[in-house]
Amino acid sequence: MPQEAPSIKPTLGLTGVTVNAMALIAPGAFLWITYQLQAAAAAPDGSSVASDIWSGIAFALILAFLTAVSYAQLARIYPEAGFGS
Repeated sequence: MPQEAPSIKPTLGLTGVTVNAMALIAPGAFLWITYQLQAAAAAPDGSSVASDIWSGIAFALILAFLTAVSYAQLARIYPEAGFGS
């Protein structure tokens, strides 16, 4: 009996994709609470510290860009893993 070549089997259905997307998106909803709290905070001299959040946003954008580049490289190396989506 000839052995079949290994193949990729899709195991994540619509429900799994939806739950995964919700789990990834939901934490971002709380960033506005963080910004609101920081905007209301003040330094000891009374000045607002709201502008300090931009360094965190810049870091998050750089991290997201590097993640996107990594996924693009993986998609180039393993194109069959995406099933043409």
